[in-house]
Amino acid sequence: MIILRTLLENNLSRNRSLTAEHGLSFLVETEKIRILFDCSAGSAARKNAGKMNVPLLDIDYVVLSHSHYDHAGGYPDMVVNGVHAPLITGPQFFEEKYAREGGKYVYLGCGFGESFLVENSIERQVCAGCETLAEGCHVAGGFSRIYDFEKVPARFVRQTAGGMAADDFPDEICLVLESEKGLVMVVGCSHPGILNMIESVREQFGKPVYAVFGGSHLVEADEERLEKTINILKEMGIVLMGFNHCTGDEAQSRLAQGAEGMVYSHLKTGDCIFLP
Repeated sequence: MIILRTLLENNLSRNRSLTAEHGLSFLVETEKIRILFDCSAGSAARKNAGKMNVPLLDIDYVVLSHSHYDHAGGYPDMVVNGVHAPLITGPQFFEEKYAREGGKYVYLGCGFGESFLVENSIERQVCAGCETLAEGCHVAGGFSRIYDFEKVPARFVRQTAGGMAADDFPDEICLVLESEKGLVMVVGCSHPGILNMIESVREQFGKPVYAVFGGSHLVEADEERLEKTINILKEMGIVLMGFNHCTGDEAQSRLAQGAEGMVYSHLKTGDCIFLP
């Protein structure tokens, strides 16, 4: 069985004792492994886990989808409070992230560096392609850019050794889980493009993707891109979708209309998925 628990998302579900904030954090469990996928921005994900009776101190790995603050900024709080499992990131994770606004840059980074890991004796593994964590559980990155209409907004930049550069998110990674019905993907913000990520995983594993959960970054998609994305998702045969965080209200509404054979949910803080 695969269990996915939404420790934190922008919105609250029916459990009003929990806290919502702009960010994302999941706990993913199989019979073989327990993974904390993203940590949101602060301490709320950790506190929500306690209120959901979900222990975090015995997890096997922490996976950070990319180094934006709303996915990785809460990681130091997890470590300070006892989470010392190995950390998995993509390459160039510690290049600082910014958003360019006119003549200024807004810091969007995770707020910690490699020295923090050293000080806390955290083992870090870098995933540039595909890494197997346990039987049926993998981390994937290095996504091909197949759909040219899935463009990263020009405002996203990263600070490299040679200065500011457009951010094409080389650090973005996702979870890929094998189920009886096909592959299950857990994604963070899908900055490389949700379709690019799904197609890359399909090609890499040679199997269909059955379900996708997490942020799709369709919040800024215009009508043409949104229409193309929804049609291609249908053509791909995705059966279950649980998008949230950076997906946007319009995309949520359109996706919720669904198609024959497709089930869609907005995964809010406290919502859980149980798959055989």
